[in-house]
Order: sequence, then structure tokens, then C-alpha cells
Amino acid sequence: MRKFHTKTLLSLLLAALITGAPACSSGSNDSKSTETQPSTDTTVANTEETLSALEARQSVADNLPDMDFDGRTFTVVTYSTRVPELYSESLNGEVVNDAIYNTRVTVSDRFNTKIEVLSQDDYIATGDFIRRTVLAGEESFQLAAQHIISLGGMVPQDLFLNWYDIPHIDFSQPWWSRSTTEDLTYGKDKSMIAVGDFSLSSLSLTNCFFFDKVDAVTYGIENMYDVVWDGKWTLDYLMNVSKDVYNDLNGNAIADGDDYYGMSQSLQGALNTYLWSCGGKVMQKNSQGIPELVYHSEKTNAIVEKVYKIAYETSGICNQRESKYPGETYNFGMLAFRDGLSLFCSGTVDATGNRFRDKQHEYGILPYPKFDEAQEEYYTMTSGSMAAFAVPKTVSDPEFVGIITEALNAESYKAVFPAYYEVALKTKYTHDDESVKMLDYIVDHRVFDFGYVYDNFKGFSFYFQYLIGGEASSDFESYYAANSSASIAQYQTVLDYYEGLE
Repeated sequence: MRKFHTKTLLSLLLAALITGAPACSSGSNDSKSTETQPSTDTTVANTEETLSALEARQSVADNLPDMDFDGRTFTVVTYSTRVPELYSESLNGEVVNDAIYNTRVTVSDRFNTKIEVLSQDDYIATGDFIRRTVLAGEESFQLAAQHIISLGGMVPQDLFLNWYDIPHIDFSQPWWSRSTTEDLTYGKDKSMIAVGDFSLSSLSLTNCFFFDKVDAVTYGIENMYDVVWDGKWTLDYLMNVSKDVYNDLNGNAIADGDDYYGMSQSLQGALNTYLWSCGGKVMQKNSQGIPELVYHSEKTNAIVEKVYKIAYETSGICNQRESKYPGETYNFGMLAFRDGLSLFCSGTVDATGNRFRDKQHEYGILPYPKFDEAQEEYYTMTSGSMAAFAVPKTVSDPEFVGIITEALNAESYKAVFPAYYEVALKTKYTHDDESVKMLDYIVDHRVFDFGYVYDNFKGFSFYFQYLIGGEASSDFESYYAANSSASIAQYQTVLDYYEGLE
């Protein structure tokens, strides 16, 4: 059965790569489609490279024992928006859906178990369900796939098992994020939260930038890929290139929400990512592997100053379009970019499929900008609404949980991530090899800060959003002085909990 599913995925990927046109809008004309269609030789070469990478993934052994669980049910609890990435009831010909379906069936058949997903309305309801059932001593589920910040807030309530105590979980395997050990582990062997490939949102909700390739030519912008690779894609570069990009589309001589700008950005969650993209941190491990607060620093102050300038002192950047997108205070930047009203926008990787399907111009993907050219790497982080994993203390058979959890992450690494990344993203929605390279780089440079995951909406991770976006201020020191006591107490609660574990 396992070989059947592998061959099925290979066939699906091959068919999609050979027959699938590059991502272009439904409004594109035939001549434009012809111009952007890769040559046969290039298509075949890319196909061979993709299949080679897929086969390499397939060859990684999970080293799990042969077990028969006699039809026992393995239940994952999550919230409604995460269900499609964890569970598919049937095949429907859509590559990612079918990979998710095949993953479930492969693991179910291999271990004679039934895999189910128990869905709550939202992550708040999911958190309430987890607390209620675990505190009542009920084994209602074996794995939580929950909003990562909400999950972090529940850890000090002593609801979960330590991942390092669960048999057959191997964090050295490629289906587990390196951040599980590098950022989310306390000391050498304590972590209640893990990030793995069974969570597709750990990829799809990665923060990035987009730029309109056609408009970049119109406004005389240099090759943005070269800018990135040359290390020049910085906050100052973003401001300089955006400030002179503006077009009064409605002709009313007023810069309003109907006009064209160098960039459209939300003053909410997107602002927080700048801390990490500029090399800042909330917490960093010491030599013993214990997370320590490093947030209050000259570097954080400097980042705040520049992000404030981006938001309020750069003429070509638009912070709100309420008249055009009423109620869309969070997503309007991506919507304006989709509708051809911005050269740049910030967003998440999944926008390529769920927001930009109808965008008429070709676009490229970029990392978040660096603080300055002296910074060696570009960094990003993943939206807090991604699903991370925890195991409730009420499970009666940790070995069962460990085997099925490891298998689901391994099969997702081998099937689901390639389907989403190699086909749905790289072939269907992006337009050129450079965007593919950028995407590889962006995903490889994700940061999972201990201080972000355990923020519980009380820590430092959202200060940029609250200070710059909410108060339209750059006075970081005053804001820190007024709010830091409660934030420090939040982190101390988490550190005390981990220190008290045996």
C-alpha cells in the first residue's frame, strides 16, 4: 500500500509539472501566457530535479517498528481553519488534498489504526476544550494541533507531556523543524511544543514580501532579486524605493485609499515580523540552553525607529484603505497588491494560492528586508496562527502516540510538503526560477523565538503592533517602562514551570 501511494504522488507531481502552466491571472491574454511558458527542455529539467528531490525525501527511513494497533483510533484536536491541512476524507484530484489523503491512509494501513480529526470552531474554543478535558482526566484526543501562541499560553498549566519523554519521537529527522531543538527546547531535553511537517501551516503561513514585476519595470526599479542577493534589501532600501512611487488614480489630488502606492501594509501583525527580520530577538539561549530575555536593547530601539519611519514618514507607503476595503484592516495590503494598487506588500506564503489567483501582473517573492547591509542573513517568522503540536498528559499509551505522530510527520515530509511546495507553489503560482530560489531561502531562514511562542499575548512579541500601529508612536522606552513588568512576569511563569520539571 505504501508503494502505491508513493507512485501515485510521483505521477501526480509529474503530470502537474509537465502540463501545469505557470501562475498567471485568469485575465492574462494568450500572448502573455506564451511568453511566460517555460521551454520543453527547461520543463523536463525542472521535472527531473523535482522528482529527484522527492525520491530523496522518500528514501529517508523513519526507523519506526512494525506495530499493529488493532484498529485503535488516533484523534487530533484542532480548530476549523486548520482541518484541511491535517485531514482529507477522499481524493479529489487536487494535488495537495490528495497528498494529505494519501498520508492518512498510508499511516492508517501501515499501523492498523484509524486517524480522526476533532474540530473546534476556533483556536479559543480548542484551547478551552484541551484544558477542560485534560483537567478532567479524559483522554479525548492523542495530539493537539493548536495555534502556537495559544499553545504556549497553556503550557504552564501543566497539561502536556514532555516531547523528549515520548518514545519514537526523533527530532534529528528532517520532518521536525530545527527550531524545536534550537529555540523551543529548555535546556537539553524539555519541550512541550514541537513544530513538524504534519503542520502544513508552518510553511504556508511563513511571512514574506511580494513585488509586482510589471510595475517594477514601469517605475524603473532595479532587479529586486539582484538587490536581495547583493545584500541591499534593507529597511532603508524599502523606504527609498517606495517614497517616489505614487499615482493619483482617481485624480482628486488627495493621497487616499484608491490610489497607487509603492507599498501597502497593515499596521497590525505584519509590523511584528520586522523585529526578527532585522536580527532582533525576544529571548536567546545561554550556554546552558536556558532562554533569557534580550529584548530590551539598543538594537530593538533602532528597529522601532526605522519601522516607525516606514509606517508614517515615507510618502509612498499606504497604511490604510478603509474606503476601498472596508473592515479589512489586516489583509488590505495583500488585497491592494492583488488589485494592482501597490508595487510591494507584505504577506504570507499562502497568499500565492488564496489571494493572488486573479492578479493580472506577474509577481515575485522576497524575504522581509534586513535592518542594514551589515546584517549577514535575511530572516522571517511564521504567523502565530500556525498549528504546533502538544501531547496531553492524559494519554494512556505514549508509545502509540509517539509512533503515529512520528509517522504522520514523516509521511507529510515525504508527500504533503513536496505537493504544496514543489507543485502548488513553485509551479502553479510563482513565475520564475528566481522566486523559487527566494522561496527556498525564506523557508530555510524561519525563526521560532521562545519568547514569541510563549508570549501568550502578554509578552513583548506584539509591542511593534501595539506601539507603532496602535499608538502611532516610536517612543519605545516609555512604552517598555509602562508595560514590561507584566510581560516579564509572563515569561518568568514559563521559565519557572520548565525549571520545576524533573
